[in-house]
Amino acid sequence: MDLPEWIQPGIVPPGRPAPPSGAASRTARRTLGRIVRASALLLGGGGTPEGFLAGLDARAKLLGVLSLLVASTFASRPESLAAAAGAAWVVALAGGVSPRRLFLMLSFVPLFGLALALPAALSPVTPGQPLLVLLRYPAGSWGPWRWPADLSITAGGLYVALRLLLRTAACLSLAALLTASTPASALWRALRGVGAPAVFSMTAGMMARYLELLLRAAEEVHLAKISRGGAKGAGFERAWAAASLGEIYQKTRRLADEVTRAMVSRGFTGEARLLEDGRFGAGEVLFLLASLAGAVALALG
Repeated sequence: MDLPEWIQPGIVPPGRPAPPSGAASRTARRTLGRIVRASALLLGGGGTPEGFLAGLDARAKLLGVLSLLVASTFASRPESLAAAAGAAWVVALAGGVSPRRLFLMLSFVPLFGLALALPAALSPVTPGQPLLVLLRYPAGSWGPWRWPADLSITAGGLYVALRLLLRTAACLSLAALLTASTPASALWRALRGVGAPAVFSMTAGMMARYLELLLRAAEEVHLAKISRGGAKGAGFERAWAAASLGEIYQKTRRLADEVTRAMVSRGFTGEARLLEDGRFGAGEVLFLLASLAGAVALALG
């Protein structure tokens, strides 16, 4: 039996716009898929490492990494911050953490770190010896605020920006070391073990799970739209975006209600119960001592 003419390859159905062609559509789909996969991996889809980090109690890793994070916020020397980021990478790779997961975590440093650090390098924010003049204009003032006669990158500003960028890299590397080497359930249990309220740990755990589901739902809606229609007007695209947001909210809300009813029917009282209990041993003590020693050296250096 022959296929109708309008269903044959290369034929556009009557009364419908042509689907988006070629490179633009494929690039949009690939980019969207990569963003969703990267986000899902960072939210907990990276698997459990097989190195020595996997065998350590989550409370020891949490306390050790938190001490290093606090010390990184007080460190003032760029070489100390660079050493902290490098040490986090070495420990993570030696502990069985996937290099891909670490790379995905640090890929956000240039995007957000530079956006925060670049203003600090400019002369209105950090005056000093200009290294590169970007713009010249008349000097003036507005009330108590004065601005110089040019917009330039200063030596002191470049130092401040570099330090801020390295601090961001060090903190993200340490956070990646903790989250990539610890299952989500063990991490929430560790938060309860160090005194965090039950509602906080449970809210954080549910947020991480539902955020991944929300990303998946958004990806499905967007890919369905790409595969079914061509270019439309701006008004149609705005209406579609609003309708999609409403549909995604309703879909995730229904799922949340179903999960809530299932938890209540099974006797959930607000405290998660796990089958295994963590225990402190020699490995945990050594990890804590090493972390505390590194935090002291980082803060004093």
